[in-house]
Amino acid sequence: MNYKIEILGNYKMVYIRNTGKYGSPENFQMMKNFKKWIFHNHLEEDKKTKGILAIAQANPQLTPAEQCRYDLMLFTDKDFSQDPQVNMGDFEGGKYAVFTVTHTTEAVDSFWKNIGKTISQNHLDIIANAPILERYKEEEGEDKICEFLIPMK
Repeated sequence: MNYKIEILGNYKMVYIRNTGKYGSPENFQMMKNFKKWIFHNHLEEDKKTKGILAIAQANPQLTPAEQCRYDLMLFTDKDFSQDPQVNMGDFEGGKYAVFTVTHTTEAVDSFWKNIGKTISQNHLDIIANAPILERYKEEEGEDKICEFLIPMK
């Protein structure tokens, strides 16, 4: 599986969180709601250039499903600290191996099933226990993609 190396900088961000089982209908609805919020707040250009990032904040093998935290975030310099629909925070950048995957259930499942082998085969020096980021930029067309960003040393 091909990948590229990307350095992400430090950014201000806006984010929302759902607590519950990963892959739940609530997480899918949260993405729809976040996209609407982005549109209504005129952040389409930020979404287009930097993408929406999704982060699973817990290991579902170690954390009960009802306690798993899933965040969606967008890098922006605008201040939304007074908006009760979102939270503000800081993102600490770093070095990432970026894998591009067709955004289908099968392709994403295959990525997760083979991630250990992929890391090993490519001799990636990853940061253990750091969350893998998902990035979504493409919206239209039949070939929707997502990117998986694996933090590296």
